[in-house]
Amino acid sequence: MLTYWRGMKTIQFICLGIGFLSFISCGRGQTVLSIAFHHKNPQIMYVGTTGGGFYKSTDGGAVFQKTDSGLSGYNISSIAVNPSIPTLIYAGTFGDRLYRSIDGGRNWIMSAKGLDDNVGTQAINTIVVDPVVAETIYVGTNHGIYKTVDGGGEWQASNMGVGNRYVIALALDPLDRNVILAGTNQGIFRTTDGAKTWALVGPETKGWSVNTIVFGGATSTKLMDGAVVYAGTNKGVFTSEDQGMSWRSYQDGGLAGFVMTLAVDPVRPQILYAGDNNGIYKKENTEIQWQYLSGSPRSVTTLAIHPLDHDRLFAGTTDGFYRSPNSGKDWGKIQLPS
Repeated sequence: MLTYWRGMKTIQFICLGIGFLSFISCGRGQTVLSIAFHHKNPQIMYVGTTGGGFYKSTDGGAVFQKTDSGLSGYNISSIAVNPSIPTLIYAGTFGDRLYRSIDGGRNWIMSAKGLDDNVGTQAINTIVVDPVVAETIYVGTNHGIYKTVDGGGEWQASNMGVGNRYVIALALDPLDRNVILAGTNQGIFRTTDGAKTWALVGPETKGWSVNTIVFGGATSTKLMDGAVVYAGTNKGVFTSEDQGMSWRSYQDGGLAGFVMTLAVDPVRPQILYAGDNNGIYKKENTEIQWQYLSGSPRSVTTLAIHPLDHDRLFAGTTDGFYRSPNSGKDWGKIQLPS
């Protein structure tokens, strides 16, 4: 067993799996932590790894090339693509703050004014770009939440109510971009004023370590109206139908334990995928239990569905990068260049 750190969280690895979001491969391959797509041409996609750096594909994930001048060798923890200017990309790292590329990932410069003294050698765990005002960006770090309104030129802390908690996940409500949910190592926090103030939602979330939050799914009473949201936590999957104000378990058997990542099918919102240290699970409607995808990769850190081909599923793991062409039935490993 190996022990590593993500912020103040001790991460214990058994080289068959992962107990919390981890960024070491246990000697089996590159750990893939982040996947993102070009908003106007989803055949262009990006992958961030530990040690290996930043990769780009122009054919929907069949072949990748390293495109990381100025970023080479860094541990990439998060990626976000500007929705208005998709050649503008942000990459968060462990130990080296936030970087920005204006040419689709070819070259990178640090974008850390206002982050330098506060984040320091800690991690940029998550990045979210406002879909309407693309100059407004939020990052979750090991010292709370930071916001820029000038595209990353200068950052300000936006921590009132959150404090310096470890913020692992951020999600903007698609119906109201001033409503943001923050997943932390001490529960879920919510803002309704664009990150000026935050409050813990629901006493039931206080003991959760929240690894991922996604909007846009379906439950028995709501179908892809933007109000449905899911959270993957150390206690399993939970769902909310009121923009994150209250939560209930979404376990329904078959899935239990530390959920690392979630992905909602963008056109079939009743389909939800979850990844943990044992592999990948799928829930095809609100009435059936989670189904384990036999043969899926283990130690899953991140999941993504191709925006055009919704049967094409990608999985980042502590053992590299995987792709399924048929909604998780079959899997193949994608070789990333060294």
